[in-house]
Amino acid sequence: MKTILTKQDVLQLIAASRLESDKQSAEFKQQMKELNKKIGELTDTIGESAESQVRESVIMLFRSRGIILDEIFPRAIKEDADGIKLYEIDLLVVNTVYAVAVEVKNTLRQKDVENHLRQIEKIKQQPMSCVKGKMLLGAVAGMLMKHEVAEFAMKKGLFVIKPKGDSVKILNKLDFKFNQWRIEK
Repeated sequence: MKTILTKQDVLQLIAASRLESDKQSAEFKQQMKELNKKIGELTDTIGESAESQVRESVIMLFRSRGIILDEIFPRAIKEDADGIKLYEIDLLVVNTVYAVAVEVKNTLRQKDVENHLRQIEKIKQQPMSCVKGKMLLGAVAGMLMKHEVAEFAMKKGLFVIKPKGDSVKILNKLDFKFNQWRIEK
């Protein structure tokens, strides 16, 4: 015997189906939110690890190139008078003559190099007090990078830092002519 559904029965089934679908959708959105949060935390941890590896070696790396640096400012941030962030540098390494702005990425891409060059322009326009009166140099570091990206950065006058075993090394040749920007006082 066939069961005949009334219009009311069909509407109730549709409404129940929509409620279940909405519940599943909300659960899925919550799961995605939690997954994105965990991925973000993992990415932050990997990024901090990369920065730490470069930070531990950067003074010795530049010393080997005859640039004796003695202070490191991790996550150097410049804000305007209203507290709005103008720029952030992953590692700012200085001495009395030089300041080196280092951008660190897990995977260094050409757009990261271009962005770092824009950050250097911002530093030139609105320098932090610790770089005023110094020669500003730029460097990029990547745990992973394509050869073309490293070459692009070098052509732009930046030092390129990459892992080597348990440490990191500067890829630029010893006779590399790096860019220097004089920062006014």
